[in-house]
Amino acid sequence: MSAKYFQRFEQAMKIIQSFVIGKYFMQTVITLVGWLLWGILPAINQPSVNHPFHVGVVEVNHNTAAATLEVQCKLFTDDFEAALSKVYKRKADLIAPAFHASMDTLVQHYLKTHLSIQVNGKLVLANYLGFEQEREAVYVYLEIERAPTLIERAAVETSLLYDLYDDQVNLIHFSARNTRKSAKLDYPAKVAQLDFQ
Repeated sequence: MSAKYFQRFEQAMKIIQSFVIGKYFMQTVITLVGWLLWGILPAINQPSVNHPFHVGVVEVNHNTAAATLEVQCKLFTDDFEAALSKVYKRKADLIAPAFHASMDTLVQHYLKTHLSIQVNGKLVLANYLGFEQEREAVYVYLEIERAPTLIERAAVETSLLYDLYDDQVNLIHFSARNTRKSAKLDYPAKVAQLDFQ
């Protein structure tokens, strides 16, 4: 065979090789872009994330300097909106700023009827401070004034989202006396007893 034939064969192989490499490169790029869009677009279209579990968190912190108990509740936004809609028979929107004031009233009433705290055997009243929505969660803030200087025991009673899910789990974290105590309440359990003695 002539050198000219090998030269043409070599050129043809380079063209085929570049075509094959280019084809696979483009397929890879298209696949990666597809995966990226598949992951991003649902998040853009849906303000909340679907999740296979139903968990709420109640965090209580004893601020001895201010003589207060600082309470923070964290709930999934979509779950909390569904619970508020079910209980109060109206659409709940915790994300849109235009509805924040009207939602404040619902959130305050819901927390008042679904969360109570006892310290050293006495019921303490919580002042509602407000709520904020961040990513997939809503944070509700409460404050209890004139908290005892020494907390020996506490009881947190909560039924947050129990009116919506029978697999709801509420985690309780209570910090006092330089100690953090935690409890897990599986539906239908409502009361966490915490001993700091």
